[in-house]
Amino acid sequence: MPAGDHEIKCMACGLNCPIEAEDKIERSHCGERKFSVWPDKNYFFKRAVNDLVFREITCFLPEGMVVVDFSLDNILYFLHEGWAEKLQETGLKVILLADKSMLPMANFWMLRSGLLWSVVEVNDGLTSLIKKIKRIMLGRNLRCRRTPSLTEHEMKTLRLLADGHSSQDIARIMACDTRSVYRFQYSLCKKFGGLNRLRELRFRHNIPALD
Repeated sequence: MPAGDHEIKCMACGLNCPIEAEDKIERSHCGERKFSVWPDKNYFFKRAVNDLVFREITCFLPEGMVVVDFSLDNILYFLHEGWAEKLQETGLKVILLADKSMLPMANFWMLRSGLLWSVVEVNDGLTSLIKKIKRIMLGRNLRCRRTPSLTEHEMKTLRLLADGHSSQDIARIMACDTRSVYRFQYSLCKKFGGLNRLRELRFRHNIPALD
């Protein structure tokens, strides 16, 4: 998880209290439902969720909810399990708003964490998106549609690529041959929407080029 971006803050009022700090007096004396967007670095995404969801749809979830910007731009937040543990600790309903290209990673975490979170694909259009979120806020649960999941080997390869390791380094660390690493990378290319998309991923997040 990128340093300094770990806080989950409430948007229900203007105080922006950290939701994870249950021992803070701001939370213990607050009777309002908690609403949050995480990561909250995309102003336009955060504003859209606040205006179209938090302000317009009645929430029947007792504690509140966290809407996760589960997009390709934020992939570095989701490479390790710490993000899932931190969201789970809030006690709030968690909704992943996922790009189509991120569904394999969403499936990876849903299968391995055992968490009953809701996953909503954002590529279906605004009307469908709002309808699905409304169902969740009524207390229902939506799972990720049937798509391929990343494997353990693919996720480990992605983590090592993000850390700047070459294919030869990855083969040594994972105790496999270089051809296997190339297969993992090729599979990642397909699951993230094709080779050009994975190149875009490397460009944005300083993941080195395939060698």
